[in-house]
Amino acid sequence: MEKDDISAPEVIDLLVGADVLYALDETDPVILGGEVAIREGHIVYSGPARAAGHWQAKEKITGCGRAVLPGFVNCHSHAASAVFRSQSDDGLGGQALYSVAFRTEKDISVQDWNDLARLGVIDMIQSGFTTINDIWYEPEALAQAAVDAGLRAQIALKVFDVRLETLYRNHYDRVPGQGEARLRLGVEFAEKWQGAGGGLVSSRLGPHATDTCSAALHQEACAEAGRLGVGLHTHVGQSPQEIEYCLSTYGKGPGEFLTDLGGLSDRSVLAHLTFASSEDLDAIAASGARYAHCPTIYPRRGVYPDLSGILERGIQTGIATDWMMNDPFEAVRNVMNAMRLFAGRHDALTSLQALRLATIGSAEVVGMSDEIGSLAAGKKADLIQIELERAHLQPFYAEPASIAYYARASDVVTSVIDGRLVMADRLVAGLDEASIVARVKSRIPRWLELMKSHGGVGTYPGCPCG
Repeated sequence: MEKDDISAPEVIDLLVGADVLYALDETDPVILGGEVAIREGHIVYSGPARAAGHWQAKEKITGCGRAVLPGFVNCHSHAASAVFRSQSDDGLGGQALYSVAFRTEKDISVQDWNDLARLGVIDMIQSGFTTINDIWYEPEALAQAAVDAGLRAQIALKVFDVRLETLYRNHYDRVPGQGEARLRLGVEFAEKWQGAGGGLVSSRLGPHATDTCSAALHQEACAEAGRLGVGLHTHVGQSPQEIEYCLSTYGKGPGEFLTDLGGLSDRSVLAHLTFASSEDLDAIAASGARYAHCPTIYPRRGVYPDLSGILERGIQTGIATDWMMNDPFEAVRNVMNAMRLFAGRHDALTSLQALRLATIGSAEVVGMSDEIGSLAAGKKADLIQIELERAHLQPFYAEPASIAYYARASDVVTSVIDGRLVMADRLVAGLDEASIVARVKSRIPRWLELMKSHGGVGTYPGCPCG
């Protein structure tokens, strides 16, 4: 502990202690016996614990037996997508996106999406995310849930102009007026919610994918995003069907198509790039667009993006979850294991590098690295505490690998976002988890019937305790 002379205590709002502080900055990524001092929502100090009496804190959170990290930044998510858990993990895999999910989404009610959004926000906070970049249905419900819980969120409405329910047959039926109408709704949402919740909520426009939006709709979305001063959020190269569509329709891959269209810039977040060609990646690199890498979804589908090629081209990259499984530690492990296996080298991606991809890297992807992503003085106070007194974490040697390879989402016990304690002892203060889970469970039989009508799988045991 640092022994410094104290004249008058420095008044702060919150002092968060840490047996181990993972600041994840360039100079001192790991600090033993650390603390973070917070005032008016910002970090005023992050480093070795000061002498007793240095701070006059309105509130203190003990660091005994705990590690502190920057909150994880999920740069591509679908928080309300839990309804599709287990529907695309086996069997048809990625094709179930078209055959099950796209055909079922239209029959999920507004109230269903509202409850699923709240479920997703709880899941995100409990998993260690303090910021998400989300594209889905019912963005207002997600925005309100984020405000209620205190989660930082960039949100876009899913915009498309095809009949999603016919894509599984490879039929691209454009619906006149649908894309423009959905884009108008996305613009209205962006205008209404930008800066809501004291700045917690910001907005993007979300042209869904290169095959589900026409060239004209992509151009219009890009123009509107420029007018509003917001970014774009798009799926690119996520399926062989999308690649086939772009090649047959435009004579080029999805990355080249969007670049040549003038639809990419450094305010664009592109998810997946799973089937992107070298020409696609070259075009994306030249455009300055950012990349959201979702390492837990790719192994399930038996295919992995060219992450080495993406990083070598200098494309700004962050780690995301995509949908259904929102565990940042699992994502960090998956990306390290994949990179090492592909390269045949144990040092192809280190634990510290992977943790930084999931925090400051993802913050860079969503354009917020000056504000969040590391525990540096002056940044917004977004951080989490991990309980270390767990059998699977002991003995704890305080290396980055101690967290990256062994921690779990369930180890996150505290979350502070914008300087406010939003979760203590895994209880999210702003949302009633028990009632939300109960409402979601009550809908499972109807959802399962919908899934099965489109080739989905599963059984519902009900409550075994009666």
